[in-house]
Amino acid sequence: MKKSNYYFDITDILIHVQIPFEITIQNESENFNSNIKREDISIKFVEINEPININGSIIYKDIFSIYSVDEKFIHEFYPAPGMNPYAWLIPIDNLNYEVRYLKGKENYIEYSKNIMEIIDIVKIMNKNNTFILHSSFIKYNNKAILFSAPSGTGKSTQADLWNKYENAEIINGDRAGIRKIGDEWTAYGLPFAGSSRIFKNKKAPISRIIILRQGKENKLKRLSPREAFIKIYSETTIHTWDKEFQENIINMITDLVQNVPVYLYECLPNEDAVKFLKQKIEEDNNRGILNEAEISRA
Repeated sequence: MKKSNYYFDITDILIHVQIPFEITIQNESENFNSNIKREDISIKFVEINEPININGSIIYKDIFSIYSVDEKFIHEFYPAPGMNPYAWLIPIDNLNYEVRYLKGKENYIEYSKNIMEIIDIVKIMNKNNTFILHSSFIKYNNKAILFSAPSGTGKSTQADLWNKYENAEIINGDRAGIRKIGDEWTAYGLPFAGSSRIFKNKKAPISRIIILRQGKENKLKRLSPREAFIKIYSETTIHTWDKEFQENIINMITDLVQNVPVYLYECLPNEDAVKFLKQKIEEDNNRGILNEAEISRA
């Protein structure tokens, strides 16, 4: 069987996927399919004839299961709840992984979206000091503004308003990769974006992070690092079963909130919210940072 090689560039991490058959690169992964033939992470898909017997303790079970085996985590995947497993993600070391899949089950992994779900990109990013923030990522004046909030709070609405009234570019409507490059925190587009279906492979230095809350008027408050940490942590993708993963997340967010302005923004879903925030951004740029006190407009 012909071996196919694919390279995916995600948050400047080059992931080399070796697989014994050709896969279909879908729309969300197309811009992340790289021509750069080098690797930071190698993932090899291996066909097997019999299911794997895992001698370890199960620590997570949902649409897939995770087993702890000799201080490593093995993922077991199912076509649907209650069905038999068809594939296992096995870490070899920090740079190399194997995905062992049952012969005849290629249809479950023949699309790039399936590959992204199987390879545990969140863990790969964490090992490279990168994390995922639940946020809409816009690029404005060559800088990233991230609108972060729980689902249904209006982060996509604010991104759309900035696109409409300020011609800001929406890079991702639901997720952003966050990574420190040198001394600068940078936001990255990702190959998954929820219902927004906007996933561009672009990056920009982070200007500020806006924590959204629906309100009856537009009110902006600069958060302290402690306040900002709590808000950012709650919207971050975390492997709660992995102590090293959690420690990395804590260290990254602690650094982020000490170096990137984070604001709480109670706002309306209209053009006034854009004008108000733009004005405060310009004032911020002119005098350094906003006052710690709450700023509001009648």
